[in-house]
Amino acid sequence: MFLEQAQNTVLNHCTLTDNSGHSRIGFNQLRASIAEGAFHNSYERFDPPKCHPETRAAVLDMIMAWVNNRQRTSSIMWLHGPAGAGKSAIVQTITEKCEKSKTLCASFFFSRTAAKRNTADYLIATITHQLIEAIPQLYQSVIDAVEKHPALFSLSLQVQFQRLIVDPILGLKKEDLWPKDSPELVAIDGLDECENPDIQKMILTVISEALISSNIPLCFLVASRPELALCEAFNTETVLKLSTRLALDDSFNPDKDIQTFLRSKFTEIIQTHQLRLSLTPEWPSDHAIQILVSRSSGQFIYASAVMKY
Repeated sequence: MFLEQAQNTVLNHCTLTDNSGHSRIGFNQLRASIAEGAFHNSYERFDPPKCHPETRAAVLDMIMAWVNNRQRTSSIMWLHGPAGAGKSAIVQTITEKCEKSKTLCASFFFSRTAAKRNTADYLIATITHQLIEAIPQLYQSVIDAVEKHPALFSLSLQVQFQRLIVDPILGLKKEDLWPKDSPELVAIDGLDECENPDIQKMILTVISEALISSNIPLCFLVASRPELALCEAFNTETVLKLSTRLALDDSFNPDKDIQTFLRSKFTEIIQTHQLRLSLTPEWPSDHAIQILVSRSSGQFIYASAVMKY
């Protein structure tokens, strides 16, 4: 028999289950339903934008203080600003910081040009997949939910969130098995790039209603442009009472940070460019840098594009 040397194995409805571990069917189903490119450290997002070490200090400090405050009064932070303001770079930097400090649960970076990242179809599964890696105690209850409901990933966002995230967390807490100092941050970048504005609003509704009804120990950093649909969603009573807002406006003096970024990049050129020996000591002039800062109009994307070419 092909199983005669096997140990700790039972044959059950033609499904092989290793008693020293768990069935892989549920995990494989979960794995097949995620958008791997949406991770903060995915290969698909190779060399993602991030903050220069000497910039955005005030914004980063405010977000990290919120993440690290387990007595926070708001469970959702909305980071908003116009296109090119540096939202994705900030979220990327935050996720990397939180990964190092073991406070990151999951991340999802939407992108309107990426097939699996411009829709909410893969959002809950992708968050869940990272959640069971960050908090392994959730693994079995999540996998059980997937195996019990084979069509789970075709159900509503609300049902998926409840069965894959809320119920497993509450189950651990009920058994007093929730790990102390567990990571809490879920970062969602570019929510406005999810293809349907109504779905964007639904995502916020699902998250906020779950936070209110179950008091799960998670916090959500959501970054987006202040599009009409999202402004309306964040102004609803449910979301409003749970959220705090951080606007990337002139109060954070972006011109100073942009100037710091430009000077740093020009220093790299002076030190490494193949034509560096032909550059004069005065290059670039302060006037030239100020012109670039002015033309950036507070948008890091302009300064970044200039330095690439």
